[in-house]
Amino acid sequence: MSGFDLERAVSEHGRALLTRAYALLCDWHEAEDAVQDAFASAYEHSGKFDGKSELAWLMKITENKCLDRLRRHKTVSLEELGDAAGSVTDSYDAGYSPPVIAALGKLSAEERAVVLWRVCDELDYGEIARRQHISPGAARKRAERAKKRLAEYLRDYEKEGRA
Repeated sequence: MSGFDLERAVSEHGRALLTRAYALLCDWHEAEDAVQDAFASAYEHSGKFDGKSELAWLMKITENKCLDRLRRHKTVSLEELGDAAGSVTDSYDAGYSPPVIAALGKLSAEERAVVLWRVCDELDYGEIARRQHISPGAARKRAERAKKRLAEYLRDYEKEGRA
């Protein structure tokens, strides 16, 4: 087995993985389960870890677990999130504002993943394409559409807040 220490990894990276899982799933219970599954998978496959970037490796496993869950469930709507987005976000100190959580919740699973990979992780379109099994051109188009929709949802949220 490699130098992967599960207890230390949970302590050091658990919050970041939970934040990403929640941003993708928009459900804390699902996010917690996905992160737990990711840590179990990482421990089971720790011999495959190359030792380069533990957080990146764990993030990829977590994102894959989230995408598996999203494929089994429908996209969460803003109405389903309701007021819970703000209170849950505050209690977990996730780092995403309630409007962003609500807007991400309106995107499809693939759109959420692309936006987070492109904007937060600053991945290039080639890497996004590889992760989603599409061409780099399709990844670029998907990212552009997702960012445009996210911006529209955030504008709508601002309008509703001022009304």
